[in-house]
Amino acid sequence: MLQEETADVSLSHSRLLELLRERGPQTLDSLCAVPDLGWAQVLMAVDHLSRSQQVSLEMIAPREYRVSLMERQEP
Repeated sequence: MLQEETADVSLSHSRLLELLRERGPQTLDSLCAVPDLGWAQVLMAVDHLSRSQQVSLEMIAPREYRVSLMERQEP
């Protein structure tokens, strides 16, 4: 069971990063509307990816957020 959950999380992260690379910054609502990702998967992935500094989350209006890829900084 834990292995399945880990695979689902990795797939959600990968899919979310792929969407952001292809489409650019997206609102949280538009990401939650992606057919193959549920809203809970999106929220968990965005939370994890923002904490690991792979994406940024910015409030653009009341109750509206934009998710963007973070630029990689070279050492």
